[in-house]
Amino acid sequence: MRLQVGAALIVVAVAASNASAGRLFGDVKMGGKPVPEGMLITVQAAAKTADKDKEKGPSAPIDSVKTDKVGSYKVMVKDEGKCTLTVYVGKKTAVLEVFSYKEPTRYDLIVEEKDGKLTVRRK
Repeated sequence: MRLQVGAALIVVAVAASNASAGRLFGDVKMGGKPVPEGMLITVQAAAKTADKDKEKGPSAPIDSVKTDKVGSYKVMVKDEGKCTLTVYVGKKTAVLEVFSYKEPTRYDLIVEEKDGKLTVRRK
């Protein structure tokens, strides 16, 4: 009986660790203040060509979320590796290269508009 309980606990622990794998999260600020609730953020995996060493550009979105009332976001990425995070402000977009790891990774973002062009960088 103890063996079964121990095995069940191991399975639950492994499942719980996989559930948080690949999570990207953080706060988004613009003009020194948190962005308004509802700003769209998408994450796409970098697509690989048949060569596997060359990238051919972003693929379909892995996850799309909107910021909460304090300008925070959380997205899930199942696989490890390079991704493209896109921030949408009105009709403008800004793109940032990010990496997904097994452990949750914090990306606090600063969105700026310079010369009519939207940019995003990591804080």
